[in-house]
Amino acid sequence: MFRLMDFTESETQAPDDFSNLETNYNTPPVLAQECKSFKWKVQVIDGIGMIEDQMLTTKDVWKLQNRKVIVHFDQDTDQPDEDSGGLLGSWLGQLSTDVNLLPINYSDWRLFPLYRKDMAWEVIKSKFWFDDPSIRKSYIISVLGSRCKDFKIRLWRDHHQNSRTRTVENRPTNVPEDQWREFVYMRFTDKWKKMQARNIISRSFHVMPHVCGRKSFARKRRNIKDQTGRTPCRAEFFIETRMKSDGNFVSDKAKKSADELTPLLNKDSSTQVSSNVTATLNDAYSRVFGPECSGRVRCLGRGPTPSKLIKRSTAVVRLEADNAEVLQMKTKMTSLENQVQSLTGIIQQLLSTKPSDQASEFAAYANILNPQVCKGKGDGVSKDQNNNINHDS
Repeated sequence: MFRLMDFTESETQAPDDFSNLETNYNTPPVLAQECKSFKWKVQVIDGIGMIEDQMLTTKDVWKLQNRKVIVHFDQDTDQPDEDSGGLLGSWLGQLSTDVNLLPINYSDWRLFPLYRKDMAWEVIKSKFWFDDPSIRKSYIISVLGSRCKDFKIRLWRDHHQNSRTRTVENRPTNVPEDQWREFVYMRFTDKWKKMQARNIISRSFHVMPHVCGRKSFARKRRNIKDQTGRTPCRAEFFIETRMKSDGNFVSDKAKKSADELTPLLNKDSSTQVSSNVTATLNDAYSRVFGPECSGRVRCLGRGPTPSKLIKRSTAVVRLEADNAEVLQMKTKMTSLENQVQSLTGIIQQLLSTKPSDQASEFAAYANILNPQVCKGKGDGVSKDQNNNINHDS
């Protein structure tokens, strides 16, 4: 009898024989697609902490023994960037095809057994090094879930038939019979068909696709930063990733949005801090496309949420205020430095004059520096002198 894979509490606990599963992941799973022999420039760390630069393919990662690929993360969005991020993404795509470790007969990755996610995480950590595994785990497991979803879509696309019975019979090689049967039955339910229809309608509204291909937003953003020397904001990133290589936009709506963003970018370019920040609550992008909804922040990829954006925006406002105060203090310091230089010149000239002339010279320079004070002092001296004269007379 078919059952949907909404796991009960007992099913989320590791079975007694789970430790007998394959633990030496030295070769890609048999269902993994053959990746191109593209070599990624990464850093590899060994057991004693020695780091060296290497050019590795996805297949090379499976062969690593007592060595790990260092994964670098973008500080703005906490997502893997550089070549290490690309290598990790490709390798996770291959790991997702291990149906013994990651079965396909589940309806929702959020309901997938935790012990299997933990086991997959241990496999990942045996090949990749993370600066803070406890923080990075959530993001990496989320990416793995996306790769598993892509794998199931590929299986369905390549093997589904017009009827449930024929699809069950058209089981892919190396996929366990029970997994395939439950997977097929799930996709022929009314609930699944309704969800598929909703997804088709939702995709019809997506008329401004990006041109990044399989490259993540974090890696694309890093490429732009390497070329320009600064971090692109969301508006700049949108324009860059919606424009094709021939200079045309992917759609008329994308071009219209870019035309609305451009004058706002020119207006904001005078703000030194905001021009080097990925996203804020009131940036040019949000003024054109509206405020953020729940979920992920648009144009930042997987990871950042609106709540994190609020904290970042508050920090940016505080930083801008601090920078304005620093600029004001620098202006005052420059003024004081100029006054000190003037005083130094005055003192040097006083020292070079004759003793008999120093009093008159000093009075003249003092009157230049602060006429009001000197005027008062001059008046006081004159009065005292007059009093003395009158008294003598």
